[in-house]
Amino acid sequence: MRIVGITDLHGRYRHLNKVLLYKPDVLVISGDITHFGRDLKVIDYLKYLQEKEGVKILAVPGNCDTLEVIDKINEIGINLDGRCVNVENIYYVGIGGSNRTPFNTPNEYSEEELYFRFINTVKNIEKDIKGRFILVSHAPPVNTMADRTVDSNVGSTSIRKIIEEYSPVLVACGHIHESRCIDKLGSTYIINPSPRSFFVSDIHIGDKITVKSIELVDF
Repeated sequence: MRIVGITDLHGRYRHLNKVLLYKPDVLVISGDITHFGRDLKVIDYLKYLQEKEGVKILAVPGNCDTLEVIDKINEIGINLDGRCVNVENIYYVGIGGSNRTPFNTPNEYSEEELYFRFINTVKNIEKDIKGRFILVSHAPPVNTMADRTVDSNVGSTSIRKIIEEYSPVLVACGHIHESRCIDKLGSTYIINPSPRSFFVSDIHIGDKITVKSIELVDF
């Protein structure tokens, strides 16, 4: 299975044709689809990709996405936030929004809220998903290459706790634009492609789900 991941579009979409060249089975979007609810045409384009190009899209809203944005991605059936979706025997679990920021953006949560939103999402399938799922999160885990700013690490303690307790195969995240990376925490790959690129990952599905390859591709 080929997974392509993008993040932090902030309303931009005209550059996404390059993603189609990689023929994704699933396109994951790790939040900030719009810039505070403006530039909603990006959602029309995602609808086109899903309905006309046949790309399976799973997206979470970011901290800069408003309730109107959430309603619109619900309408076109791509919202993964607070949901668990099985695609060809790989579970995808979505946690949208971010941990608290200094900027009072529209879609922020306490660390406790983020953690228990995940727990409530997986409570009925907890035994099935350990080591067998992909986490799509806007917020990156704290103290990794994915959450570094100039002088501090500002990621989520809850996302890190989820990784340490549940060992997803990979975490597709974003939020921190300057922290473009492929990192690893235990057996979990952590990918923040940033707004400048997207990631392409081929996943092998067998008794054990393994990551065959990951690369970052510039737009």
